Amino acid sequence: MSWLEKLLPPKIQQTDPSERRTVPEGLWIKCPSCETVLYKTDLEQNVNVCPKCGHHHRIGARARLDAFLDAEGRYEIGQEVLPVDALKFKDSKKYPERLKDALETTGETDALVVMGGAVMSLPVVAACFEFDFMGGSMGSVVGERFVRGVETAVEQKTPFVSFTATGGARMQEGLLSLMQMAKTNAALTRPAKARLPYISVLTDPTMGASRPASPSWAMWSSPNRRR
Repeated sequence: MSWLEKLLPPKIQQTDPSERRTVPEGLWIKCPSCETVLYKTDLEQNVNVCPKCGHHHRIGARARLDAFLDAEGRYEIGQEVLPVDALKFKDSKKYPERLKDALETTGETDALVVMGGAVMSLPVVAACFEFDFMGGSMGSVVGERFVRGVETAVEQKTPFVSFTATGGARMQEGLLSLMQMAKTNAALTRPAKARLPYISVLTDPTMGASRPASPSWAMWSSPNRRR
């Protein structure tokens, strides 16, 4: 018997290490700004804004849309449009493998979620990027869903809001990805002609690529924001 066991009162029994409970992972989050340790549930209830210093943590597409849109009357636009490997692209992984990994990580089929709904009972169509899906990169599906969202907004005479969180074009789709710049810009002339608001909201992270041929979504949409 060790000296510690001799000092312990007889009624106190040591817990078997195999039976000790551990704190679940992901229960606490450390704020990168003020370094306060925050309870994850409290942070989520505060729309991922640190209650101590006001730092805005990164947030997923659906979580952002949940916070932005009214709870009732939502409907998703373009969810049936799915990516294809038209170029049979392969780098260290095949493109379908990267798509599968992104689906398993995010639960999304591509990097843009578009929803119709309302904000304080005012009708609106909103598009939001999911950065965790291949860096929020823009391929053919993202472009098509964006255009369908614009068309729905024009048909219903509602504002269109875009929340960006993207690094630019998706290299696995090559020229097909770059063609979306012209496609989306052409679509955005429609709400401009109909005198409907188009609002581009830049969120963290939104960035441009190193080459002028691969600008970010914010750069693509900036001429329309000045209309």
